[in-house]
Amino acid sequence: MTDHLTFGQRVRFYRKRRKLTQAELGVLLSRSADWVYRVEKDRLTVNSVKRLTSIAEALRVHVEDLQGAPTLLDDRDGHQASVPLIRAALMQSRRLSGAVFDNREVPRLERLSAQVDQAWKLYQASEYANLGSKLPDLLADSRVAVHAYAVGTRKDEALRGFALASHLAAVYLRKLGETDTAWMAVDQGDVTADELGDPAVVLALRRGVAHVQLGAGSAEEAVRVTLAAPSEVPPGWWTSSPLALSVYGTLFLNGAVAAARIADEDDQSLTNEMLDKAQEAADRLGSDRNELWTSFGPSNVKIHRLATALEFEDIGAAVAIASDMRGVGAGLPVERQARLRLDVARAFGEAGRTDDAVDNLKRAFQKAPEQIRAHEFARDLAQRLHKRSQRRDMQELAVRLGAVK
Repeated sequence: MTDHLTFGQRVRFYRKRRKLTQAELGVLLSRSADWVYRVEKDRLTVNSVKRLTSIAEALRVHVEDLQGAPTLLDDRDGHQASVPLIRAALMQSRRLSGAVFDNREVPRLERLSAQVDQAWKLYQASEYANLGSKLPDLLADSRVAVHAYAVGTRKDEALRGFALASHLAAVYLRKLGETDTAWMAVDQGDVTADELGDPAVVLALRRGVAHVQLGAGSAEEAVRVTLAAPSEVPPGWWTSSPLALSVYGTLFLNGAVAAARIADEDDQSLTNEMLDKAQEAADRLGSDRNELWTSFGPSNVKIHRLATALEFEDIGAAVAIASDMRGVGAGLPVERQARLRLDVARAFGEAGRTDDAVDNLKRAFQKAPEQIRAHEFARDLAQRLHKRSQRRDMQELAVRLGAVK
């Protein structure tokens, strides 16, 4: 019903539905009535998940209600069609999976490992429709492998495949907003990682758990999981190899975003502490790598410093970081490059640097159309830039992102 409205108009619609004045909503948000007025007139942007969540809670609606309907990751690209098949694969009893999949050939573990690797590459390339079509078979194959290879090193290989496939399914399902099914996937992967006992896989799945919790709005739980996870591996293990540094560092990058979403505006200490842990790992690593599909290194730490500055609505810091991003992340997977360009665009957009914002949003879309078309901040930014810029390419981009009709 509100899909045709701007963000500010949606806030006004739901505020009036709750029979609140602007002053009363301001009190609930610890803001002034004038601040609410400017938000509702689209003169002031809300550019952080934390702020969006607080408004949604005050208005007793979902964040998605304020953002409007997504324009991609819907059934027209086959995404939702894959969800029942993914759910069916996840809901099979591991003990009985041999009978459930009795017509399915037991996969060779070398082939299964290659399938997992290829699927993660599709995710990092932001090819979500292609990935969604492959995940049901991948989950089924990895479950059959765990049932068939019950002893020795072959069992460990099968457990690893299922844990990493489940992790991938979880991050994909989170993008679809299928939080319950994402939790099912990551929880099964986490239990499997514990059974395997490989520290790298254990930390990877702990990060996966925190990632899904963050997507479900449980930032405090995500922080708790992040802080507890290092105790699950041997002391000092995180310095033992590039792989160890990468999974450890990425764990704390996700944790830093979670910490930013629960912190007071003037208290960035826990966020900075987590970013510092990631920075230490990146400094030891020395360069950008993609160990276990983490995209970890100095560039990803810098990307997250920008992301957390935006979460704290510290536009000065965000613009300073964004202005120093030339050449950063050039070797990273497409998904990371596109997210970097989107956040740079958001920072410049908030600072009134309209042309710079347009240029970076356009670059983000060119790199990863599926990813950017589905992102709520990209649509909101495109809607605002559409009003501020007369550039033909911005007008066309706003239409392609579904920001305007």
